[in-house]
Amino acid sequence: MEELFEFMFGASGRISRAKYWRSVVIFSVAGLFAAIILFTAAGLAAPLFIIMVVIVFIPWLMWGFAINTERLHDRDKSAWWLLLFYGMPAVLSHLAKAAWFAGAVGHSLLQPVLALTGFALTIWGFVEIGCLRGTAGSNRYGANPLLQSKRVGRLS
Repeated sequence: MEELFEFMFGASGRISRAKYWRSVVIFSVAGLFAAIILFTAAGLAAPLFIIMVVIVFIPWLMWGFAINTERLHDRDKSAWWLLLFYGMPAVLSHLAKAAWFAGAVGHSLLQPVLALTGFALTIWGFVEIGCLRGTAGSNRYGANPLLQSKRVGRLS
């Protein structure tokens, strides 16, 4: 049970790309089940929906935060980079929508610039977190997870 809790919510240490993508698949399937639970609760009663958000959705978000944090640690970056990769595109998207609605005033160039900037940050985050290799050897967040798995494989 402790290993499961550490797997889902432990945002310390490093994980390899393979473990990251395996976790993302499990996370996505769990997200589908969470959505089913939340939509069912929303259809039954509003107070039940609020309770289910606390019980289901918030831990699911924390799990996603932990997965991405560990992957950033493998790249020798802190979790603060998540603000750039996830927070900034969200903010820029809202600003782009506001610029689009104000487009009649003459801000026609601002909307696509904001939208493309947000998209570029999203692509950068995808490549940085999901595609690039981790730091070779140890870094400030721990030992190389690939070297650890090779050592464990030789010992067993």
